[in-house]
Amino acid sequence: MDILFHPIGVIRSPYQTTKQTPKWGADDTDTEAEIVLDEQYLEGIADMHPGEKYQLVFFFHESDGYQLTVARGGGTGPMTGVFSTHSPRRPNAVGISIITIKAVEGNRIRFTGVDMLDNTPVLDIKSYAG
Repeated sequence: MDILFHPIGVIRSPYQTTKQTPKWGADDTDTEAEIVLDEQYLEGIADMHPGEKYQLVFFFHESDGYQLTVARGGGTGPMTGVFSTHSPRRPNAVGISIITIKAVEGNRIRFTGVDMLDNTPVLDIKSYAG
């Protein structure tokens, strides 16, 4: 079975390398990034408001292959199964982060909770009730 995704937008992040990127975006509530949504999906963000939290689903576009066991703590901790981590080196390079909306301006959504690289493709945005 083939599964095909089409990005709905792209993330503009201050992080250019994986070494710069925090392991958990929720740990840094000050850094902002933005989603530049493709115009065809503009109607879908009509009810998004500052202060609300969302699940951002994205593609680890810089991830090269996968490992089923990885070291925790950015590579310095004990080895553990990849599905118990936030590692980008996964069989399906899909990431999910909880973000907080700061502003919605046209097709641009500014947010905090940034733990993704610049130019990361956005696959979906989902409500978060946590």
